[in-house]
Amino acid sequence: MLEIVRFCVTRNAVSEKNLLPNLFFTCPEAIFVFGDSLSDTGNLQIAFPGNPLTTLNPPYGESYTFTNEPGRNRYCDGRIVPDFIAQAFGFPFIEPILLKNVPGFPINFTHGVNFAYAGATAEPKTTFTPIYLEFELQQFFTYKAALSNSPQSSTPLSFVSNAAYLILEIGGDDFFYEYQKGVTPQTVLQNNVSNAVAALVSTVENLIQSGAKTIIVGNQPPQGCNPAILTANSGNPGLTKDSNGCLIEYNQVDIEFNSQLQSQLTLLQDLNLLGITIIQFDFYSAILELITNPAKYGFNPSTPLQVCCGFGGEYNFNPFVTCGNSGSVPLPSGGSIFVNITTAPNPQEYIQWDGVHFTQAAYKAIATFLLEGRFVIPAIIPGVNLAQACNLNFSQF
Repeated sequence: MLEIVRFCVTRNAVSEKNLLPNLFFTCPEAIFVFGDSLSDTGNLQIAFPGNPLTTLNPPYGESYTFTNEPGRNRYCDGRIVPDFIAQAFGFPFIEPILLKNVPGFPINFTHGVNFAYAGATAEPKTTFTPIYLEFELQQFFTYKAALSNSPQSSTPLSFVSNAAYLILEIGGDDFFYEYQKGVTPQTVLQNNVSNAVAALVSTVENLIQSGAKTIIVGNQPPQGCNPAILTANSGNPGLTKDSNGCLIEYNQVDIEFNSQLQSQLTLLQDLNLLGITIIQFDFYSAILELITNPAKYGFNPSTPLQVCCGFGGEYNFNPFVTCGNSGSVPLPSGGSIFVNITTAPNPQEYIQWDGVHFTQAAYKAIATFLLEGRFVIPAIIPGVNLAQACNLNFSQF
């Protein structure tokens, strides 16, 4: 069985070659965010207002009240990783680029912009979604050009070059859409992984060419531990589970994606030694750490794979009625039952939020890992700890 290598490195373990780009590292003055629903702070909600497929009803957003922001716009019970990173740096929350299109609504792009869209893919897959990583990149270039042509005192142009460019995760939807069509993990492994990696690496290359100095790239978390995928494959005798109860065949797709991504980003770093820092975050191992040792991080040890906001079954997830919605759920014995999922007790005890996304508590742990240098490569001078290097403040967590 394939195993991913955890990227925990100490300063002494990092080669002199890998230290060179970090000599030029400076703490970011802004954050530009790209990705999918794990990073979206409202773009999809603004792009498709009132669409029942994208509307987030209670209990989404129940764990945190965002002031100066419209409604429930995160696929979570509260904050997500970009929110915690912004708070640690003392920045305002990184608002979605489309917020500028909301009439009469104040925007604050003084420390970055969020270009992530829920449902976005790495490579173009317009059959499923009109949004993919290259689309997000072009929106960034349009924004950057507008700043260059009409500088705004509220968004200094210098922030663009002195920013951190965060791609926490993308590629998961490339695979998930295939799974929804009934495509097997083995086929996805053969047909989709390399293309998704290529799209992500190409984006990093384009960001470097456009002047980016610090780029944070997360790999793919283990989809074989995803309650929606576990539920869809319940009783499938052709699949095997690991000691955590996760589906090995699905996780192997992510492991291969992560292996290829690490190799190509490491090569890209070697080709850009002077002034460029590519920080790779091992999202896969970070999530496995929470699932394997839930009590260590304050989670209920009996629910690492169970959904907080859901209904019924081994994983408290039902595809017929999902978080924030109501409807009839078929019963195994026949007939159906009407459910209305408007509450989600004790989300702080859960890792899994709605079957696809994580809870605010889980994102807090992930952000802490990233900022404190756990599951991160390469090291950042004066260590692997961004929190120390940039004197970050976690008091708002």
